[in-house]
Amino acid sequence: MLLFLVLDSPFGSEIKVSNYSMSSCMQNTETDVKKVGNTVLVTWIRGDGSQYAGNYLAMSFDGGNTFAGNIRYTSPNSNCWIGDPAIAIQPDNPNILFFAGMIYCNPNNTKGEVYFCRCASGSGCTTASNWSCSTLGPNDNWAYFKDKPWLLAIGNNTILANFTTDKFGGYNLVIYKSTDNGNTWTQVGYTNWPSTVGYWAKDGSNIYMSYNDFSQSNNGIIYVGFLRSTNSGSSFQFIAETGFSFGSNTTCPNYQRPAKIHDHITASNGKVAISYVDGNCKARVAVWTGSGSTLKTYPIASSGGGTQQILPMLASSGDKIFAQWQGRISSYSSCSPFTLGTWATYWAISNNWGQSFSAPSRVSSLDHPFSENPMGHDYNGWVIDNGQIYTSWANDYRDGNTGDTYYSYTSTTTLSVLEEIINKEKPYSIKYQTNKVIISSKVPFTIYRANGEKLISYKEGNYQLNLKSGIYFIKSNNFEDKIIIR
Repeated sequence: MLLFLVLDSPFGSEIKVSNYSMSSCMQNTETDVKKVGNTVLVTWIRGDGSQYAGNYLAMSFDGGNTFAGNIRYTSPNSNCWIGDPAIAIQPDNPNILFFAGMIYCNPNNTKGEVYFCRCASGSGCTTASNWSCSTLGPNDNWAYFKDKPWLLAIGNNTILANFTTDKFGGYNLVIYKSTDNGNTWTQVGYTNWPSTVGYWAKDGSNIYMSYNDFSQSNNGIIYVGFLRSTNSGSSFQFIAETGFSFGSNTTCPNYQRPAKIHDHITASNGKVAISYVDGNCKARVAVWTGSGSTLKTYPIASSGGGTQQILPMLASSGDKIFAQWQGRISSYSSCSPFTLGTWATYWAISNNWGQSFSAPSRVSSLDHPFSENPMGHDYNGWVIDNGQIYTSWANDYRDGNTGDTYYSYTSTTTLSVLEEIINKEKPYSIKYQTNKVIISSKVPFTIYRANGEKLISYKEGNYQLNLKSGIYFIKSNNFEDKIIIR
Protein backbone atom coordinates (compact mmCIF):
# COMPACT_ATOMS: atom_id res chain seq x y z
CA MET A 1 0.00 0.00 0.00
CA LEU A 2 1.36 3.43 -0.98
CA LEU A 3 0.98 6.48 1.23
CA PHE A 4 0.64 9.80 -0.59
CA LEU A 5 1.47 13.17 0.99
CA VAL A 6 1.16 16.57 -0.66
CA LEU A 7 4.49 18.26 -1.46
CA ASP A 8 5.36 21.86 -2.11
CA SER A 9 5.16 22.62 -5.83
CA PRO A 10 6.38 21.75 -8.36
CA PHE A 11 6.74 18.21 -7.00
CA GLY A 12 3.78 15.87 -7.17
CA SER A 13 2.45 13.91 -4.23
CA GLU A 14 5.22 12.10 -2.44
CA ILE A 15 4.92 8.33 -2.49
CA LYS A 16 5.94 6.14 0.42
CA VAL A 17 7.80 3.27 -1.24
CA SER A 18 8.75 1.43 1.97
CA ASN A 19 6.03 -1.05 2.88
CA TYR A 20 6.69 -1.73 6.55
CA SER A 21 6.63 -0.03 9.94
CA MET A 22 9.51 0.20 12.40
CA SER A 23 9.65 1.10 16.06
CA SER A 24 10.68 4.56 17.22
CA CYS A 25 14.39 5.44 17.13
CA MET A 26 15.12 3.11 14.24
CA GLN A 27 16.24 4.33 10.87
CA ASN A 28 16.58 4.23 7.14
CA THR A 29 19.68 5.94 5.85
CA GLU A 30 20.96 6.09 2.27
CA THR A 31 18.42 6.24 -0.54
CA ASP A 32 18.88 6.69 -4.30
CA VAL A 33 16.77 6.94 -7.47
CA LYS A 34 17.54 6.23 -11.13
CA LYS A 35 15.36 6.55 -14.26
CA VAL A 36 15.67 5.54 -17.92
CA GLY A 37 12.59 5.68 -20.15
CA ASN A 38 9.64 4.31 -18.18
CA THR A 39 11.86 2.38 -15.75
CA VAL A 40 12.38 3.96 -12.33
CA LEU A 41 14.37 2.39 -9.47
CA VAL A 42 14.33 3.53 -5.85
CA THR A 43 16.63 1.90 -3.28
CA TRP A 44 17.17 2.37 0.45
CA ILE A 45 18.40 0.68 3.63
CA ARG A 46 16.15 -0.69 6.32
CA GLY A 47 18.45 -0.18 9.28
CA ASP A 48 16.51 -1.36 12.30
CA GLY A 49 18.57 -4.49 12.90
CA SER A 50 15.54 -6.76 12.55
CA GLN A 51 15.34 -9.97 10.56
CA TYR A 52 13.95 -7.83 7.73
CA ALA A 53 16.92 -5.42 7.61
CA GLY A 54 18.91 -5.04 4.42
CA ASN A 55 18.91 -3.09 1.17
CA TYR A 56 15.54 -2.70 -0.54
CA LEU A 57 14.72 -2.03 -4.19
CA ALA A 58 11.39 -0.76 -5.54
CA MET A 59 10.76 -0.81 -9.29
CA SER A 60 8.35 1.11 -11.50
CA PHE A 61 7.76 0.44 -15.18
CA ASP A 62 5.23 3.18 -15.85
CA GLY A 63 7.47 6.22 -15.36
CA GLY A 64 7.30 6.25 -11.59
CA ASN A 65 3.53 6.47 -11.12
CA THR A 66 3.21 3.07 -9.44
CA PHE A 67 5.73 0.70 -7.89
CA ALA A 68 5.82 -3.07 -7.82
CA GLY A 69 6.54 -5.04 -4.66
CA ASN A 70 9.96 -4.51 -3.14
CA ILE A 71 12.81 -7.00 -3.34
CA ARG A 72 15.51 -7.16 -0.67
CA TYR A 73 19.17 -8.09 -0.44
CA THR A 74 20.19 -9.42 2.97
CA SER A 75 22.58 -11.83 4.62
CA PRO A 76 21.71 -15.02 6.54
CA ASN A 77 24.74 -14.35 8.76
CA SER A 78 23.67 -12.50 11.90
CA ASN A 79 27.18 -11.02 12.16
CA CYS A 80 26.80 -9.29 8.80
CA TRP A 81 25.09 -5.99 8.00
CA ILE A 82 23.91 -4.81 4.58
CA GLY A 83 24.16 -1.15 3.54
CA ASP A 84 25.16 1.51 1.01
CA PRO A 85 22.75 0.56 -1.82
CA ALA A 86 23.68 1.56 -5.38
CA ILE A 87 21.56 1.20 -8.54
CA ALA A 88 21.89 1.71 -12.29
CA ILE A 89 19.95 1.12 -15.52
CA GLN A 90 21.53 0.53 -18.92
CA PRO A 91 20.59 3.65 -20.93
CA ASP A 92 20.33 1.77 -24.24
CA ASN A 93 18.32 -1.11 -22.73
CA PRO A 94 16.21 -0.26 -19.65
CA ASN A 95 15.38 -3.95 -19.22
CA ILE A 96 18.88 -4.39 -17.74
CA LEU A 97 18.97 -3.36 -14.07
CA PHE A 98 21.79 -3.34 -11.51
CA PHE A 99 21.60 -3.43 -7.72
CA ALA A 100 24.77 -3.27 -5.60
CA GLY A 101 25.72 -2.53 -2.02
CA MET A 102 27.89 -3.45 0.93
CA ILE A 103 28.15 -6.53 3.12
CA TYR A 104 29.90 -5.75 6.43
CA CYS A 105 30.86 -8.65 8.68
CA ASN A 106 32.68 -9.36 11.94
CA PRO A 107 32.02 -6.35 14.19
CA ASN A 108 35.31 -6.90 16.06
CA ASN A 109 37.37 -6.57 12.87
CA THR A 110 35.06 -5.14 10.25
CA LYS A 111 35.64 -6.24 6.68
CA GLY A 112 33.47 -5.48 3.70
CA GLU A 113 32.61 -6.87 0.30
CA VAL A 114 30.63 -5.25 -2.52
CA TYR A 115 27.76 -7.39 -3.72
CA PHE A 116 26.61 -6.86 -7.31
CA CYS A 117 23.31 -8.12 -8.74
CA ARG A 118 22.00 -7.92 -12.30
CA CYS A 119 18.68 -8.63 -13.99
CA ALA A 120 17.87 -8.44 -17.71
CA SER A 121 14.14 -9.19 -17.48
CA GLY A 122 12.62 -5.70 -17.33
CA SER A 123 9.34 -5.91 -15.43
CA GLY A 124 10.22 -9.51 -14.63
CA CYS A 125 12.90 -8.19 -12.29
CA THR A 126 10.23 -7.93 -9.59
CA THR A 127 10.77 -11.69 -9.24
CA ALA A 128 13.88 -12.28 -7.12
CA SER A 129 14.84 -15.47 -8.99
CA ASN A 130 15.48 -13.40 -12.15
CA TRP A 131 18.42 -11.71 -10.44
CA SER A 132 21.95 -13.12 -10.28
CA CYS A 133 24.42 -11.87 -7.68
CA SER A 134 28.16 -12.08 -7.17
CA THR A 135 31.04 -10.11 -5.63
CA LEU A 136 32.27 -7.01 -7.43
CA GLY A 137 35.99 -7.24 -8.09
CA PRO A 138 38.29 -10.15 -7.28
CA ASN A 139 37.46 -12.54 -4.47
CA ASP A 140 40.03 -11.68 -1.78
CA ASN A 141 38.43 -13.80 0.98
CA TRP A 142 37.40 -10.76 3.02
CA ALA A 143 40.98 -9.52 3.33
CA TYR A 144 40.09 -5.82 3.06
CA PHE A 145 37.52 -3.26 4.13
CA LYS A 146 35.36 -1.90 1.31
CA ASP A 147 32.76 0.85 1.43
CA LYS A 148 30.44 3.15 -0.55
CA PRO A 149 30.04 1.59 -4.03
CA TRP A 150 28.66 3.71 -6.87
CA LEU A 151 27.63 2.52 -10.33
CA LEU A 152 27.43 4.16 -13.76
CA ALA A 153 25.88 2.26 -16.66
CA ILE A 154 26.93 3.80 -20.00
CA GLY A 155 25.36 1.42 -22.56
CA ASN A 156 26.78 -1.24 -24.87
CA ASN A 157 26.76 -3.68 -21.91
CA THR A 158 29.31 -1.48 -20.12
CA ILE A 159 29.15 -0.44 -16.49
CA LEU A 160 31.62 1.34 -14.19
CA ALA A 161 31.93 1.02 -10.43
CA ASN A 162 33.96 2.68 -7.71
CA PHE A 163 34.26 2.02 -4.00
CA THR A 164 36.62 2.70 -1.11
CA THR A 165 39.09 0.06 -0.01
CA ASP A 166 42.16 -0.20 2.22
CA LYS A 167 43.75 -2.68 -0.19
CA PHE A 168 46.40 -0.17 -1.25
CA GLY A 169 47.55 0.85 2.22
CA GLY A 170 45.11 3.64 3.08
CA TYR A 171 41.51 4.33 2.19
CA ASN A 172 41.57 4.84 -1.56
CA LEU A 173 38.92 4.93 -4.28
CA VAL A 174 39.32 2.06 -6.73
CA ILE A 175 37.68 2.00 -10.18
CA TYR A 176 36.40 -1.12 -11.98
CA LYS A 177 34.97 -1.56 -15.46
CA SER A 178 32.82 -4.32 -16.96
CA THR A 179 31.87 -4.73 -20.63
CA ASP A 180 29.54 -7.69 -20.07
CA ASN A 181 26.99 -6.16 -17.67
CA GLY A 182 28.98 -7.03 -14.58
CA ASN A 183 29.72 -10.69 -15.22
CA THR A 184 33.46 -9.93 -15.20
CA TRP A 185 35.38 -6.87 -14.01
CA THR A 186 38.71 -5.21 -14.77
CA GLN A 187 40.42 -2.82 -12.37
CA VAL A 188 41.01 0.51 -14.12
CA GLY A 189 42.93 2.34 -11.41
CA TYR A 190 42.72 3.95 -7.99
CA THR A 191 43.44 7.27 -6.28
CA ASN A 192 46.88 7.50 -4.70
CA TRP A 193 45.57 9.77 -1.95
CA PRO A 194 43.18 8.94 0.92
CA SER A 195 39.65 9.22 -0.46
CA THR A 196 36.41 7.87 0.88
CA VAL A 197 33.61 8.47 -1.61
CA GLY A 198 33.26 9.26 -5.31
CA TYR A 199 30.25 9.88 -7.56
CA TRP A 200 29.76 9.60 -11.31
CA ALA A 201 28.57 11.99 -14.03
CA LYS A 202 28.41 11.62 -17.80
CA ASP A 203 28.24 14.41 -20.37
CA GLY A 204 28.35 13.27 -23.97
CA SER A 205 31.47 11.13 -24.42
CA ASN A 206 33.07 12.45 -21.22
CA ILE A 207 32.79 10.50 -17.97
CA TYR A 208 33.61 12.21 -14.68
CA MET A 209 34.33 10.79 -11.24
CA SER A 210 34.46 13.04 -8.18
CA TYR A 211 36.60 12.42 -5.11
CA ASN A 212 37.48 13.85 -1.74
CA ASP A 213 41.09 14.05 -0.58
CA PHE A 214 42.06 13.80 3.10
CA SER A 215 45.82 13.89 2.62
CA GLN A 216 46.02 17.32 4.31
CA SER A 217 43.16 16.91 6.78
CA ASN A 218 45.59 16.94 9.73
CA ASN A 219 46.51 20.45 8.59
CA GLY A 220 42.87 21.49 8.49
CA ILE A 221 42.46 21.30 4.69
CA ILE A 222 40.22 18.98 2.67
CA TYR A 223 40.08 18.80 -1.12
CA VAL A 224 37.31 17.90 -3.54
CA GLY A 225 37.93 17.38 -7.23
CA PHE A 226 37.26 15.18 -10.23
CA LEU A 227 38.84 12.87 -12.79
CA ARG A 228 37.80 12.55 -16.44
CA SER A 229 37.72 9.68 -18.92
CA THR A 230 37.42 10.17 -22.67
CA ASN A 231 37.65 6.47 -23.58
CA SER A 232 34.48 4.99 -22.02
CA GLY A 233 36.05 4.58 -18.61
CA SER A 234 39.17 2.62 -19.59
CA SER A 235 41.43 5.25 -18.02
CA PHE A 236 41.04 8.47 -16.02
CA GLN A 237 43.08 11.67 -15.68
CA PHE A 238 43.13 14.37 -13.00
CA ILE A 239 41.40 17.56 -14.13
CA ALA A 240 40.67 20.01 -11.30
CA GLU A 241 40.11 20.38 -7.56
CA THR A 242 39.70 22.90 -4.75
CA GLY A 243 40.82 22.85 -1.14
CA PHE A 244 39.01 24.39 1.78
CA SER A 245 39.79 24.88 5.45
CA PHE A 246 37.57 23.60 8.22
CA GLY A 247 39.87 24.45 11.14
CA SER A 248 39.92 22.95 14.62
CA ASN A 249 36.94 24.94 15.89
CA THR A 250 34.35 24.12 13.23
CA THR A 251 30.79 24.13 14.51
CA CYS A 252 29.82 21.21 12.29
CA PRO A 253 29.49 17.99 14.31
CA ASN A 254 31.40 14.92 13.12
CA TYR A 255 32.79 17.07 10.35
CA GLN A 256 35.36 14.68 8.93
CA ARG A 257 32.74 12.01 8.34
CA PRO A 258 32.86 11.47 4.55
CA ALA A 259 29.15 12.00 4.01
CA LYS A 260 29.34 15.24 5.95
CA ILE A 261 31.84 16.73 3.50
CA HIS A 262 30.35 15.17 0.38
CA ASP A 263 31.44 15.55 -3.26
CA HIS A 264 28.40 14.90 -5.43
CA ILE A 265 29.01 15.74 -9.11
CA THR A 266 27.06 16.79 -12.18
CA ALA A 267 28.14 17.75 -15.72
CA SER A 268 26.48 19.49 -18.67
CA ASN A 269 27.67 21.15 -21.90
CA GLY A 270 31.35 20.62 -21.05
CA LYS A 271 31.03 22.08 -17.54
CA VAL A 272 31.32 20.29 -14.18
CA ALA A 273 30.00 21.12 -10.70
CA ILE A 274 30.74 19.44 -7.36
CA SER A 275 28.81 20.04 -4.14
CA TYR A 276 30.29 19.86 -0.66
CA VAL A 277 29.88 21.22 2.88
CA ASP A 278 32.34 23.85 4.08
CA GLY A 279 33.74 24.41 7.56
CA ASN A 280 30.80 26.64 8.47
CA CYS A 281 28.36 23.78 7.86
CA LYS A 282 26.99 25.37 4.68
CA ALA A 283 26.46 23.70 1.30
CA ARG A 284 28.65 25.01 -1.50
CA VAL A 285 29.26 24.26 -5.15
CA ALA A 286 32.66 24.12 -6.85
CA VAL A 287 32.44 24.71 -10.60
CA TRP A 288 34.63 24.10 -13.64
CA THR A 289 33.75 25.71 -16.97
CA GLY A 290 36.06 23.76 -19.25
CA SER A 291 39.61 24.87 -18.53
CA GLY A 292 42.14 25.16 -15.71
CA SER A 293 42.97 22.87 -12.82
CA THR A 294 41.16 24.74 -10.04
CA LEU A 295 37.50 25.08 -9.18
CA LYS A 296 35.64 28.28 -8.31
CA THR A 297 33.35 27.98 -5.30
CA TYR A 298 29.99 29.59 -4.47
CA PRO A 299 27.40 29.20 -1.68
CA ILE A 300 24.22 27.29 -2.51
CA ALA A 301 22.07 28.79 0.26
CA SER A 302 23.84 31.48 2.26
CA SER A 303 20.52 32.37 3.91
CA GLY A 304 17.60 30.05 4.47
CA GLY A 305 17.65 26.34 3.91
CA GLY A 306 18.66 25.39 7.45
CA THR A 307 21.15 26.63 10.02
CA GLN A 308 23.33 23.63 9.16
CA GLN A 309 23.32 22.00 5.73
CA ILE A 310 24.47 18.54 4.76
CA LEU A 311 24.44 16.10 1.83
CA PRO A 312 24.11 18.53 -1.09
CA MET A 313 23.11 16.69 -4.28
CA LEU A 314 23.31 18.12 -7.81
CA ALA A 315 21.63 17.64 -11.18
CA SER A 316 22.02 19.83 -14.25
CA SER A 317 20.71 20.72 -17.69
CA GLY A 318 22.32 23.29 -19.96
CA ASP A 319 23.54 26.15 -17.76
CA LYS A 320 21.13 25.28 -14.95
CA ILE A 321 22.15 23.49 -11.76
CA PHE A 322 19.51 22.02 -9.49
CA ALA A 323 20.69 21.50 -5.91
CA GLN A 324 19.11 19.47 -3.12
CA TRP A 325 20.29 19.27 0.51
CA GLN A 326 19.23 18.60 4.09
CA GLY A 327 18.83 21.65 6.34
CA ARG A 328 18.63 21.71 10.13
CA ILE A 329 15.52 23.46 11.46
CA SER A 330 15.82 23.00 15.20
CA SER A 331 16.89 20.68 18.00
CA TYR A 332 14.74 17.68 18.77
CA SER A 333 15.14 15.04 21.44
CA SER A 334 17.29 12.02 22.18
CA CYS A 335 16.61 8.49 21.07
CA SER A 336 19.34 6.91 23.15
CA PRO A 337 22.16 6.61 22.25
CA PHE A 338 21.49 9.04 19.37
CA THR A 339 21.20 12.83 19.46
CA LEU A 340 18.50 14.06 17.11
CA GLY A 341 17.76 17.29 15.30
CA THR A 342 14.78 18.32 13.17
CA TRP A 343 15.68 18.64 9.50
CA ALA A 344 13.98 19.21 6.15
CA THR A 345 14.89 18.58 2.53
CA TYR A 346 15.40 21.71 0.39
CA TRP A 347 16.23 22.57 -3.19
CA ALA A 348 17.26 25.60 -5.29
CA ILE A 349 18.07 26.47 -8.91
CA SER A 350 21.06 28.26 -10.46
CA ASN A 351 20.75 29.80 -13.94
CA ASN A 352 24.45 30.63 -14.27
CA TRP A 353 26.25 27.40 -13.45
CA GLY A 354 26.41 27.89 -9.72
CA GLN A 355 27.34 31.56 -9.42
CA SER A 356 24.00 32.31 -7.72
CA PHE A 357 20.98 30.28 -6.62
CA SER A 358 17.30 30.98 -6.08
CA ALA A 359 15.89 31.13 -2.56
CA PRO A 360 15.52 27.64 -1.04
CA SER A 361 12.20 25.79 -1.40
CA ARG A 362 11.00 22.63 0.28
CA VAL A 363 11.19 19.17 -1.24
CA SER A 364 9.84 17.24 1.77
CA SER A 365 6.36 18.05 3.04
CA LEU A 366 7.28 16.76 6.50
CA ASP A 367 10.16 17.68 8.74
CA HIS A 368 12.22 14.60 9.56
CA PRO A 369 14.20 14.33 12.78
CA PHE A 370 17.27 12.22 12.32
CA SER A 371 20.56 11.31 13.91
CA GLU A 372 23.24 13.97 14.20
CA ASN A 373 25.86 11.58 15.59
CA PRO A 374 26.68 10.08 13.19
CA MET A 375 25.38 12.64 10.74
CA GLY A 376 22.16 11.22 9.35
CA HIS A 377 22.04 9.93 5.81
CA ASP A 378 24.97 9.56 3.47
CA TYR A 379 23.07 10.49 0.30
CA ASN A 380 19.63 11.08 -1.20
CA GLY A 381 18.23 10.46 -4.67
CA TRP A 382 18.30 13.41 -7.11
CA VAL A 383 18.43 12.98 -10.91
CA ILE A 384 17.11 14.60 -14.10
CA ASP A 385 15.66 12.52 -16.91
CA ASN A 386 13.80 13.89 -19.94
CA GLY A 387 13.32 17.30 -18.35
CA GLN A 388 11.93 16.10 -15.03
CA ILE A 389 13.59 15.84 -11.61
CA TYR A 390 13.22 12.58 -9.67
CA THR A 391 14.03 12.45 -5.97
CA SER A 392 13.98 10.12 -2.98
CA TRP A 393 14.69 10.68 0.71
CA ALA A 394 14.09 8.95 4.03
CA ASN A 395 12.75 10.02 7.41
CA ASP A 396 15.67 8.76 9.43
CA TYR A 397 13.85 9.05 12.77
CA ARG A 398 10.23 10.04 13.23
CA ASP A 399 8.06 8.71 16.04
CA GLY A 400 4.97 7.98 13.94
CA ASN A 401 6.68 7.43 10.61
CA THR A 402 10.05 6.03 11.59
CA GLY A 403 12.07 4.76 8.66
CA ASP A 404 9.69 5.83 5.89
CA THR A 405 11.27 6.23 2.45
CA TYR A 406 9.62 8.69 0.05
CA TYR A 407 9.81 9.36 -3.66
CA SER A 408 8.49 12.14 -5.88
CA TYR A 409 9.09 13.86 -9.19
CA THR A 410 8.32 17.20 -10.77
CA SER A 411 5.02 17.54 -12.59
CA THR A 412 6.36 19.48 -15.56
CA THR A 413 8.78 18.64 -18.34
CA THR A 414 9.86 22.26 -18.89
CA LEU A 415 12.83 23.28 -16.77
CA SER A 416 12.05 26.97 -17.25
CA VAL A 417 8.66 26.35 -15.69
CA LEU A 418 10.36 24.67 -12.72
CA GLU A 419 12.37 27.81 -12.21
CA GLU A 420 9.25 29.96 -12.26
CA ILE A 421 7.58 27.74 -9.72
CA ILE A 422 10.48 27.60 -7.29
CA ASN A 423 10.58 31.40 -7.42
CA LYS A 424 6.89 31.35 -6.50
CA GLU A 425 5.68 32.52 -9.91
CA LYS A 426 2.41 30.92 -10.88
CA PRO A 427 2.57 28.84 -14.05
CA TYR A 428 -0.77 30.28 -15.27
CA SER A 429 -2.45 33.66 -15.76
CA ILE A 430 -6.14 34.55 -15.40
CA LYS A 431 -7.99 37.30 -17.28
CA TYR A 432 -11.70 38.14 -17.23
CA GLN A 433 -14.19 39.10 -19.91
CA THR A 434 -17.95 39.32 -19.63
CA ASN A 435 -19.17 35.90 -18.44
CA LYS A 436 -15.84 34.45 -19.52
CA VAL A 437 -12.45 33.72 -18.03
CA ILE A 438 -9.29 33.37 -20.14
CA ILE A 439 -6.59 31.10 -18.73
CA SER A 440 -3.09 30.75 -20.18
CA SER A 441 -1.16 27.95 -18.52
CA LYS A 442 2.26 26.37 -19.05
CA VAL A 443 1.20 23.24 -17.17
CA PRO A 444 -1.97 21.13 -16.85
CA PHE A 445 -4.65 22.54 -14.53
CA THR A 446 -8.07 21.66 -13.11
CA ILE A 447 -11.21 23.71 -12.45
CA TYR A 448 -13.27 22.91 -9.33
CA ARG A 449 -16.67 24.11 -8.15
CA ALA A 450 -16.90 26.00 -4.85
CA ASN A 451 -18.02 22.80 -3.07
CA GLY A 452 -14.84 21.00 -4.13
CA GLU A 453 -16.43 19.03 -6.97
CA LYS A 454 -14.08 18.58 -9.92
CA LEU A 455 -15.45 20.27 -13.02
CA ILE A 456 -12.89 19.66 -15.77
CA SER A 457 -9.14 19.29 -16.36
CA TYR A 458 -7.07 20.84 -19.13
CA LYS A 459 -3.64 20.38 -20.64
CA GLU A 460 -1.22 23.28 -20.87
CA GLY A 461 -2.34 25.97 -23.33
CA ASN A 462 -4.68 28.92 -23.76
CA TYR A 463 -8.38 28.51 -22.94
CA GLN A 464 -11.49 30.71 -23.04
CA LEU A 465 -13.96 29.25 -20.54
CA ASN A 466 -17.67 30.01 -20.55
CA LEU A 467 -18.75 29.49 -16.95
CA LYS A 468 -22.03 30.19 -15.23
CA SER A 469 -22.12 32.83 -12.53
CA GLY A 470 -20.56 31.56 -9.36
CA ILE A 471 -17.31 30.84 -7.54
CA TYR A 472 -14.74 28.37 -8.90
CA PHE A 473 -11.18 27.38 -8.09
CA ILE A 474 -8.24 26.70 -10.38
CA LYS A 475 -5.55 24.33 -9.10
CA SER A 476 -2.21 23.43 -10.65
CA ASN A 477 1.15 22.37 -9.21
CA ASN A 478 -0.16 23.06 -5.69
CA PHE A 479 -1.10 26.64 -6.65
CA GLU A 480 -4.73 27.57 -6.13
CA ASP A 481 -6.75 30.66 -7.07
CA LYS A 482 -10.40 31.68 -6.78
CA ILE A 483 -12.32 32.51 -9.95
CA ILE A 484 -15.46 34.63 -9.56
CA ILE A 485 -17.92 34.86 -12.46
CA ARG A 486 -20.62 37.51 -11.93
